[in-house]
Amino acid sequence: MQAKLFVTDMDGTLLNNEHKISKGNKHMIKRAVEAGVIFTIATGRMYASALPYAQELELDVPIITYNGALIKTAGGKELYASYLDEAVVKDLLDFAQECELYIHLYSDDQLYFIVNDEHAQYYQKACGVQGKTVGQDIYKYNVHVPKMLIMTDTPEQADAVIKLVQKKFGGRIEAMKSAPTYVELIKPGVNKATAIAKLAEILNIPSEQVLAIGDSSNDVSMLTSVAISVAMGNANAEAKAAARYMVTDNEHDGVAEALERFCM
Repeated sequence: MQAKLFVTDMDGTLLNNEHKISKGNKHMIKRAVEAGVIFTIATGRMYASALPYAQELELDVPIITYNGALIKTAGGKELYASYLDEAVVKDLLDFAQECELYIHLYSDDQLYFIVNDEHAQYYQKACGVQGKTVGQDIYKYNVHVPKMLIMTDTPEQADAVIKLVQKKFGGRIEAMKSAPTYVELIKPGVNKATAIAKLAEILNIPSEQVLAIGDSSNDVSMLTSVAISVAMGNANAEAKAAARYMVTDNEHDGVAEALERFCM
């Protein structure tokens, strides 16, 4: 069966290594949409960071951001949101500072960090957003926080941080990688899979006509939950193991290949 709802991750999937949508992907997305396919995004990025790409593709559909914590239309209408408890936000900030780790949070779709160090500067450039340096006042921005992010220096350090978070917080928080050195901190039970299920229900798309494509650990939930799951050629081992199919990498229009194979 051909896919009616096509859901793609952004970084490492829809975007090439320069954080751009290739001409090949754009061309095939346009063809698929004209043929009746509903094409949308599911990303760990904040809404403000994902929106310009949706606008570039002229998408008029809801997009999934913050790893599933927020579903919002390109026009700004909120369809679903899930936020961290204020006490958990405080405890995560304490934990990161005790362990001397870089951490930032998002509140009301604004990015806040304690210091504008090399991690913050890299993240802002990569995501095309401008954050705010607030020092210890970051504790004041503990409401409407869909997720938090710890950035490490090595993949091995990120793995160690995930184990520490799991040990210290148990079922209060879920930690996963969205990139080799990025540790996503999100409410348990909130992920791309649950968001896709909600979106498919909103759009009245049968589950057997839903496709998801991704490359990283935070894509595993959706890859194991949809009828048609596709891993990028550049995907990590966890994502590849979770997917049923594989396409070429993000430098060679893997999204376009998936659209042509499963939608056209």
